[in-house]
Amino acid sequence: MIKKHMQEKRNSDDRFRRRQKVIEILLILGFAGVIVKLVVLQIVLHDKYAAMAGKIQFVQKSLPAQRGTIYDRNGSILAIDIPAKTLYVDTKHVEDREKTIKVLSSILKIPVSEIEKKFEERYPLIKRKLTVEEFSAIEQEKLKGIVFEDDFKRVYPKGKLACHLLGFTGIDGTGLEGVELQYNDVLSGETGIVEVLRDGKGNQLSSFGRIIHNPVRGKDIYLTIDEKIQQIVEEEMEKCWEMYNPRKMSVIVIDPKTGEILAMANKPDYDPNQPGKFPAEWRRNHAVTDLFEPGSIFKIVTAAAVLEEKKVHPDEIFNCEGGKWFIRGHILHDAHPYGPLDFRHIIIKSSNIGTVKLALRIGEQTLYNYIKRFHFGELTGIDLPGEIRGILRPVEKWSDYSITAVPIGQEVGVTCLQAIRAISVFANGGYLIQPHIIKKIDPPDPSNVYSFTSSEQVISTDTVTTLNSILARVVSEEGTANQARISGYTICGKTGTAQKFENGSYSHTKFVASFIGFLPLEDPKLAILVNVDEPKGAYYGGVVAAPVFKEIAWRTMQYFQIPPKTSSVAMGKIENNENKRTD
Repeated sequence: MIKKHMQEKRNSDDRFRRRQKVIEILLILGFAGVIVKLVVLQIVLHDKYAAMAGKIQFVQKSLPAQRGTIYDRNGSILAIDIPAKTLYVDTKHVEDREKTIKVLSSILKIPVSEIEKKFEERYPLIKRKLTVEEFSAIEQEKLKGIVFEDDFKRVYPKGKLACHLLGFTGIDGTGLEGVELQYNDVLSGETGIVEVLRDGKGNQLSSFGRIIHNPVRGKDIYLTIDEKIQQIVEEEMEKCWEMYNPRKMSVIVIDPKTGEILAMANKPDYDPNQPGKFPAEWRRNHAVTDLFEPGSIFKIVTAAAVLEEKKVHPDEIFNCEGGKWFIRGHILHDAHPYGPLDFRHIIIKSSNIGTVKLALRIGEQTLYNYIKRFHFGELTGIDLPGEIRGILRPVEKWSDYSITAVPIGQEVGVTCLQAIRAISVFANGGYLIQPHIIKKIDPPDPSNVYSFTSSEQVISTDTVTTLNSILARVVSEEGTANQARISGYTICGKTGTAQKFENGSYSHTKFVASFIGFLPLEDPKLAILVNVDEPKGAYYGGVVAAPVFKEIAWRTMQYFQIPPKTSSVAMGKIENNENKRTD
């Protein structure tokens, strides 16, 4: 019995030891498995799981970059970003959903249905760039789940001033028109990135964040325009707008030697702070996006061509046929029944018949070549969006009658910018300028150099001298632009009264009245174009457009502190001309 008992005990001990060894082996294998797993997680798959953990713990958000400021040439602010708030809602923490939606709808003027749809998201954007009033009203409600994030809002402190030049931005801060669009990459800057900690419930802990990339502020831009001259232009345009109720009008003031745009304006206009409240047509910069038949202002090109080709002497007399001439199957008219006129008075009186007779001296191809010298039918290269080339058909597409139409500004389409560049040739010694709106970018970018120089000679100085002496007489008692005269300043210019071409023929009721000129002749500081489309009541360029030129020129000369040469101007008053002679 004793032996049997001892054997059973040994068997029991053996079983225990075997179990103990199995358990030890299992424990060793378990710990080994844990170690291997830790090695895999901590070393082999570290990057993968670290990234996954980051995504769970952090959420990336963008930090808005402040857009660059736009200044005039003297540092006056025309467009600037100011701090604003953008509204989000953390719907998980909204206590009273119905009340919150109604309050936001009432304050923000957003339909309830639209906000309800947004609330289907976890963290919806409700509205960007709140006004001060909206922000204050919402904050006073003490609503749960409301989140305000820092943002910037584009503001145009001068309102409508220079609106077509500046353009405007969209709700996302991207430039949509004007300089804002043309130089959007320069002004935009670079958006920053921040990672914000998120707790286990998905709530964002804004106080626990790390900046991945700081936002970079956009560059500032200084324009060539002068706020004071721009203001003068827009005030004088408003007077003309009210008097003649035209369909539209444009005015450009340029430095005829450098090509710097000192002012550019159009009517109708709009407020870039609220662009959506105005028709899209009102937001167009008609001075560069629209063309018109120039009419008599185009005669400066014809006159320059015949002088340059030495096909006429200034004293040579032409028969202007009493104001009515049958040529090439059509009757050509003058505004007045002129008889014999010398070359000078053909331009001074703006005779269509005389101008066509001049053009016939040089023929179609030579005339076309000179028009191309002035770069009509081509882009000027202005650093503004939307510029068009205009219309200039090659000679092979001219009709037999074209030589009687093109010299007087018909069958061609030009922009206001092209027209003022043409008159600037005569103010700049015969050289073509490059119109531009940018003065400088701050800080400068060596990789982007904006150069707007031009050294192309279009006509000789002799032709310039001869024709300028004639254009000065246009702006005199005997000329078509006597209402542009300013005592004490020698002004060179040319009027234009163009019939509008509609439905296959020229209208007898719709006209474009224009005047282009520069002053003072001795040392030109300004070239000015005034273009009035479909004025009511009067339509001659010498009556409608020339007086606008005069007021702008006079006020700008005073601003430049360039006094008149005579003492006939006293107490800041301009000579009042009642003579209504027109082209």
